[in-house]
Amino acid sequence: MGISWRMLLRRMGKLTRGHGINESDSCDSELQSGKKVDSAANFEGVPHEALAFALSYLGVKDLLSVERVCKSLLSTVRGDPLLWMTIHIDQPLNERITDDVLVQLASRAQGNLQCLSLVECPKITDDGLRHILETNPRLSKLCVPGCTRISIECIVNSMRAYNCNKDVGGIKHLRIGGLYGVHHEHFEELKLLLGADQKKLGSYHKPHFYHRGNFYLPYDDDRAIDIEMCPRCEKFRLVYDCPAEGCRGKDKSPQVCRGCTLCIARCAQCGRCINDTEFEETFCLELLCSDCFKQLQKYQDKLDKKVDQYGALHGPSYHFGLHG
Repeated sequence: MGISWRMLLRRMGKLTRGHGINESDSCDSELQSGKKVDSAANFEGVPHEALAFALSYLGVKDLLSVERVCKSLLSTVRGDPLLWMTIHIDQPLNERITDDVLVQLASRAQGNLQCLSLVECPKITDDGLRHILETNPRLSKLCVPGCTRISIECIVNSMRAYNCNKDVGGIKHLRIGGLYGVHHEHFEELKLLLGADQKKLGSYHKPHFYHRGNFYLPYDDDRAIDIEMCPRCEKFRLVYDCPAEGCRGKDKSPQVCRGCTLCIARCAQCGRCINDTEFEETFCLELLCSDCFKQLQKYQDKLDKKVDQYGALHGPSYHFGLHG
């Protein structure tokens, strides 16, 4: 007997909420090219047009969940290259994705991949990145922040081969924050290859504040390259602005406390500089300014009270006695 689309949608909702799929298996089993998904329901109908349209708004993790709902959706998700024109990998998939898995994912775009974003993927190497660039000539945005196994030499050489001899197109946005060994020569050549002159780099952009979970530039930021020369150490790294009102430059003058994290210590919560203010160091070796630390203490006190109240209402009671 066939399965109704209402039942399939209900099952898909469970999968995307994480009740029907183990996140740790998402890169180990589902990403294998051509491998059948045993848990998919045997439903051969064609997905509704509205559902097919909604799939274009899902990210990689959700698409991997949806393709396990039924064989029809499995065929739709894996067979539509438009769904894979943008591939964004971050937590929790970033720790598990490898070169082979990335190549299999990118192959679903059938050469039409336009944006590749890999955030802190420690298993992605130079070889994997080179293969992606060789097979996807329409790529215009490349983001590999925190991918420490990708070398700056690979980035420069790949950009040189990819962007040169192209009348139209090529990579126009590059994110390499967190990569090691970027020198002045690398930076200047990358600017040239990206078509970003000094005037464009000096144009106004939204301030980039440092705080937990916001180490890298936002995904939709329009600047050509994310790194720049730190005004203090003159190294090419991610440079952060300061959100503190007292540190904001007057008359559009540069901030005195603008710089990389190695030059200026910052609060992990709000991102303000803490050179001249009181701060606390947490158990995780993070620095918190006094205001954020007080807020954290208040939150912890409220949490402790709730735990105590819950324990008093629902917790078991124990009676101890000594018997001689």
